[in-house]
Amino acid sequence: MSAAQQMQLLVDLPDGWSSRIDIKQTSSGRYAGVAELNLRGLKRGVLVFMQQPTLEAALQRVRLRASQFARERLGPQDASSKMPSLHS
Repeated sequence: MSAAQQMQLLVDLPDGWSSRIDIKQTSSGRYAGVAELNLRGLKRGVLVFMQQPTLEAALQRVRLRASQFARERLGPQDASSKMPSLHS
């Protein structure tokens, strides 16, 4: 993949999450890009990853950060959606 080429991958993640990853090889031969995170088809966030030494390292980084993102978002959302309204 040359510096001008970009690759797009779709990755399924646990608990209904998925990610569309745009990866570009930099002029220094490293990999960087953006991962859009979706929960059951709805966009929930974007991760930027920079300067990973290999394509595999970039994908591992995205999976790690995406799972951290999902854990942080899923826990509080589930709890708040189950709580009764406090408006009187």
